[in-house]
Amino acid sequence: MRVGYIGILAALIGFALVGCGDDENNVTPTPTRTASATNTATASATSSPTQTASATPTVTASATASSLPTQTPTGTPDALIVMTDKGPVRGFRRDGARSFLGIPYAAPPVGDLRWRPPVPHAAWTGVRAVNKGGAVCPQTLPIVNLSTGNEDCLFVNVHTPDPPPSIPAPVMVWVHGGGFTVGDGLQTSGLANTGGTDGGIIARNTGVVVVSFNYRLGQFGFLAHSSLTKEDLSHPSSGNYGIEDQIAALHWVQTNIAAFGGDPKNVTIFGESAGGMSVCAHLVSPLSQGLFQRAIIESGPCLHPLSTLVAAEAQGAVFASLLGCDGAADVLACMRAKSAQDIKSTLPPAADFVFSEGQTGYWAPNLDQYIYERQIKDAFAQGAFNQAPVMVGSNKDEGTLFVAMTQDLSGTPLTADEYPDRLKYLLGSDSLVTAVAEHYPLANYATPGAALAAAFGDGFLACPTIDIGALVSAYVPTYLYQFEYPHAHFTLAMPVDMGAFHSAEVQFVFQRPAGLTPVPFTTAERDLSSQMMGYWTRFATTADPNGDGALAWPRYDDARPHLVFDTPITESSDAKGEACGFWSGLDYERPPLPRVVAVR
Repeated sequence: MRVGYIGILAALIGFALVGCGDDENNVTPTPTRTASATNTATASATSSPTQTASATPTVTASATASSLPTQTPTGTPDALIVMTDKGPVRGFRRDGARSFLGIPYAAPPVGDLRWRPPVPHAAWTGVRAVNKGGAVCPQTLPIVNLSTGNEDCLFVNVHTPDPPPSIPAPVMVWVHGGGFTVGDGLQTSGLANTGGTDGGIIARNTGVVVVSFNYRLGQFGFLAHSSLTKEDLSHPSSGNYGIEDQIAALHWVQTNIAAFGGDPKNVTIFGESAGGMSVCAHLVSPLSQGLFQRAIIESGPCLHPLSTLVAAEAQGAVFASLLGCDGAADVLACMRAKSAQDIKSTLPPAADFVFSEGQTGYWAPNLDQYIYERQIKDAFAQGAFNQAPVMVGSNKDEGTLFVAMTQDLSGTPLTADEYPDRLKYLLGSDSLVTAVAEHYPLANYATPGAALAAAFGDGFLACPTIDIGALVSAYVPTYLYQFEYPHAHFTLAMPVDMGAFHSAEVQFVFQRPAGLTPVPFTTAERDLSSQMMGYWTRFATTADPNGDGALAWPRYDDARPHLVFDTPITESSDAKGEACGFWSGLDYERPPLPRVVAVR
């Protein structure tokens, strides 16, 4: 069945085959798991032991950054032991940096805390070993269809220079992509020396402190339901728990990062795909005000409209029915009693993020008038956002990865006859299909799949990202880029050439080549990576990416100047101007929900 418009926010994957992590952190001795609170959270069968925590909807800290000691509990200086507001942690050295992986930033969202805003984690006694990443949040990995994760997954990772900086260092907080349904802060097991988004090399090479974190995904992070919305009158929202986790992680940074050598008053948030869209969420949300000073949006098409809370609640009602809870006396108690596997298997997200047929759910943020007070596009246009300097950009071939995953990887390349059907699936309207097919005619492309990739990539990913620059540059310093290097590595061997595909730039920012068995960068690739890392970290340090003899990067203006990241790096103007001009003249944007979902 055609499930309607795929509100193409679901195409925001920043795709990588993520590692499972470890279900538990090593703690010496066993930490205290009881907080002075009134509500007890009973873990589900797949979660960690019972956690007692307050159900207060806001995250508070028991200590400020300035009050946290920077020595071990005995007073002996040790750069690998850091005191957080909940207790001391011990990290390890790697890549010329100190790394602390899997520090809890909120209580496990299990039992009665499932589908509630994050609450503070309990304090622990003794030194907690944080030398391997915590569990990833529940998810099913695409392509391999691997179910993994644990609901006890709210962890941060910190990479900081070694030796510790003598003055507070700039902080970069990475928000991972994955379509709001897969991914984790490290995008690796946390133990591999290459691959993923481990920030150790950035910390070593530039002196910046790098933070990443997990947040709730899919049905666990983005389920809205009318009963959830009404459950707490002081929190009149549901379905944005994953974004609220991110806000809690940013509060953790404010409270704790000084103890790791970072400057809480010099924080840059950066993310790709769904992570880029998350950066936009923090730019517009009043709840994120004051938590960062700069923002980097990589391939985050934030200008597509969000679904309304009412529409998201309607999907939640279908979810509750499929879960067998719609007739229960207490719908929420029924849903919270279900196993994590039951939740994951009910109305699952599209396996390939975009083109999947059948009964799938759309799990992403909604316009709740609480986290989001207005549509992101309107907030940017009106200057009604947390005004911070912005770096924003997209990749030349944003759509190739999605078409390859749907068609080519399965051995069924798109045919000419299927091309208009795929456009209809995306656009809904016959008149729009005709216009797009004429603008992206099959005769201009080597294959029908290439034509679809160009249309989808421009209309639903690149242009809604590039156009952010035109809106925010009226209020804040803005820098635009386009990544065009065509030979970036991918996690798997793909049957088609994907060019500068969606998420290709991430490995260059972190200087960690992608791949299950990564191939080292060539000399030219390593130089491109070093230059990109320099631009990113200079922007994080001073709000200006220029310096160190690098090619000058002009601020955004009406000529749409931008840097082109390729070998070599060049300056250009009017990024995808012809394509974006075409799409701006079409009335094709509408919220992803409601969509047709049948209860079977």
